[in-house]
Amino acid sequence: MILNTINKAYFVGIKGVGMTAFAQILQHKGVEVFGSDTNEVFFTDSILKSLNIPFFEGFDAKNLSGSLPVDVVIASPAYLNSNNVEIQEAHKRNISVLSWHQGLAQLFNDNYGIAVCGTHGKSTTTAMLGVVLEKAGIDPTVVVGSRVNQWGSNARVGNSNYYVIEADEYKDSFLQYDPKIVAITNIEYDHPDYFETKEQYFESFRAFQTKPSVEKVMKTPEKTQSIPLSVLGEYNEQNARLALQVAQRVGVDEQSALSALREFQGIARRCELYGEYNGALLYDDYAHHPTEITALYNGLRNAFPDRTLVFLFQPHTFSRTKALFNEFVDSLQQPDKVAILYSYASARENEEDVVGQNLAQNLNAPYFSSHKQAITHFKNTLQKNDLLCCVGAGDGWRVVEALRE
Repeated sequence: MILNTINKAYFVGIKGVGMTAFAQILQHKGVEVFGSDTNEVFFTDSILKSLNIPFFEGFDAKNLSGSLPVDVVIASPAYLNSNNVEIQEAHKRNISVLSWHQGLAQLFNDNYGIAVCGTHGKSTTTAMLGVVLEKAGIDPTVVVGSRVNQWGSNARVGNSNYYVIEADEYKDSFLQYDPKIVAITNIEYDHPDYFETKEQYFESFRAFQTKPSVEKVMKTPEKTQSIPLSVLGEYNEQNARLALQVAQRVGVDEQSALSALREFQGIARRCELYGEYNGALLYDDYAHHPTEITALYNGLRNAFPDRTLVFLFQPHTFSRTKALFNEFVDSLQQPDKVAILYSYASARENEEDVVGQNLAQNLNAPYFSSHKQAITHFKNTLQKNDLLCCVGAGDGWRVVEALRE
C-alpha cells in the first residue's frame, strides 16, 4: 500500500471537501501535506490554514516541480483525468497519482469501516454518528461532506480502528470502499448526468450493500421514536434514528448515544442561520433535490408557523433540473414566495441557463442572473416578518451573507 511508505503528498484541488478531509488524515499520520487550488474562497480555506497546511492559489507546473521530492499526488476527481498542468507534470515525472477516494479507500479498507450512504441526509447522519462515537470514547476517524459545527472541520482523525465515512454514490465512487457496516439513509433517483436510468442508480446501491466485506446493512428505522434535537426538522430525527441504530450496533449504550445526539450542533449549510436583515431571518440550506426542498420547507414551516417563507432557489446542474423539472416545480410551489438564482452548472456544462429561466417562468417567479441582482431585490423587498432561505448546493449563500453584512 503506497500510503504506508510516503513522506510528502501534494494535493491538486486541495480545497475540495473530501480533499481537505483526506489531507487532515495524512497529516495526522506524519505525512507532509500541501497543494493547490483556485483562488475562490471556500469554508475549507480556514480549515487548511488552522492546520498549517500550505497551498498555492492557481495551478502551475512549477508548484509541483519546485517542491520535489513528492511521493504521491492526490487529485480531486475534477482534475484527475484532465489536462491540468500539475497532473501532467506528475505523470511526466512518474509520480503516482491517486484520487482522494482511492487514497481514503486504502486506509478505510484496512480498518473497521462504517459507510453512510443514501440520496439525502448522509452528511448529517455521518456527522451525528461521528459525534456519538466520539462522546462514547471510541475515538473514530470521521470524514463528512460538510463542516461539523462541533469540530470546526469536516473531518475528525482518531486513533482507533473505527472509520466512519460519508460514502458518495456519484460516479460509483463508494464502490471503492469495503465497509463492515453499510448504513443507508434512503434511495431516490439522482445524478442523471452519470446514472442514465433509475435502474442504474438503484443497481449501484445494490452492488455496494452486497459487497463481500459487508457484515451488516442498516437502514433508517421505520419506528417513530422521538429524539429531542437542537437541529430542526423531522428529517433530522430520521437521521438521528439511523445514527443511534448504528452506534448501538458497535456497542454504544442508548442513553449515551441519545445524550450526544441532543448536544449535536449540526453541520454547515444545513438549515444554517446566518442572521437577520431588517428583522427578516436569513437562512441557508444545501437542499438541491425536490424531496430535500420539501423536507426543508416542512421543517421551517413547523418551526416558524407565522413567518412568511421566502425561498431563493439556485438549481444545481442543468441535467438534474431537466430530469426532475416537474418535481422541482411542485416542491417550489410550497413556500409563500420563491425566486430563482442562475443555475450553478457543473464543470462539464457550458450551455445557456435556459432550464433555470424556464423554472422561474413556470413558477411565475423572478429570475436573477447574478448575486448582485438578488441582493438588491431582497434589500428592497424583505419585510420584518419574512424568513429568507437560500436553497441549493451552489453559492447562493453569498446572498444571505451579503444581506447579513
